[in-house]
Amino acid sequence: MALGKQQAPRGEGLIVETLRLSRQPQKATEQADAAVQRYPEDRSLRILQASLWGERGRVEEAIQQLRALLNHTPADREIHLAMAQVYSQAKRYAEAEATARRALTLSPKPGDQEYVLFVLGSIYERQKKYDLAEEQFRKVLAVNPLNAAAANYLGYMLADRGLRLEESVKYIQKALELEPNNGAYLDSLGWAYFKMNRFDLAEPHLVKAARLISGDPTIQEHLGHLYIKMGKKELAQEAWERALKEWPDAVTGEFDAEQAAKLRKQLEELKLRLAKGKKSAQH
Repeated sequence: MALGKQQAPRGEGLIVETLRLSRQPQKATEQADAAVQRYPEDRSLRILQASLWGERGRVEEAIQQLRALLNHTPADREIHLAMAQVYSQAKRYAEAEATARRALTLSPKPGDQEYVLFVLGSIYERQKKYDLAEEQFRKVLAVNPLNAAAANYLGYMLADRGLRLEESVKYIQKALELEPNNGAYLDSLGWAYFKMNRFDLAEPHLVKAARLISGDPTIQEHLGHLYIKMGKKELAQEAWERALKEWPDAVTGEFDAEQAAKLRKQLEELKLRLAKGKKSAQH
C-alpha cells in the first residue's frame, strides 16, 4: 500500500482476503467497505466487496452492486462469474447457471474458459447433477491438464459417492503431485481411501489435512467417521465436536446447517453409546 495509488487498491484487497481467510468476516467486510470508499473507481475492490456481501447473506445488495459494474465489454466476464458465485452460495442455482453461461459466451479462448467451466461444474455438483458436473471438470482438464483444483474436485466427487474409487484416487493423487501440502486435497485422498475401507492409508492423510486446515468442519467430520471405523470412539467424539464448533465460521460453504444437524444427531448417538459402554464396564 505504501507504493502509492496504483498499488494501494491491490494491497487493500489482499488485507480483505487475509481477514476473510482468517475467519473474520465482519472485519473483512468493514475493510472492504472502507477500501471502496477510498478507491470507488476500482472494479476489483467492488467485486470483492459484493462477494463478501453475498457470503454474509446480503444477496440482493451484492447482485445490484455487480450489475452496476456491467459495461457491455469483455470485462463483464468477471462480473458474471462473481454473480454466478453469489447466486450459487445462496442456492439460487438457475440464476447461477444462467450467469455462468453468460460468462462462458464472453470467454472465446480456451484459457479464458478454464475457470468458467470450473465454476459451472461446482454449480452442477451442488445441485447433485453429477454427470453434468463431471463433464465440466473433464473439459477443464482438457484445457489444462495441470489444473489441480479440477482434478481434486472430480476425484472427491467420485469418492464421496463411492464410485470408481481407483479412478478417483488417481485424480486426487495428480492434484497432490501439483500441490503436495494442500490440506483439502489430502482430505480428499484420505476420504477416498476411507471409502475403499483402507483405513490404514486414510488415517495419515486425514490427520495431516486436519493439522494443515484446523478449522475445516468437513475434515473433522471425515476424521470422526474414520475413528469410529477404527474403534477409536473417544477420538471420533472429539473430532465431531470440533466440526460442530467450527462450522458456523467456516470460510467455505460446503458444510451447511443441514449437514451440521445431521452430524449433531450422530454425535448424540455416539455419546449415548460411549456412556452405555462406560456403565457396562463399571458393572
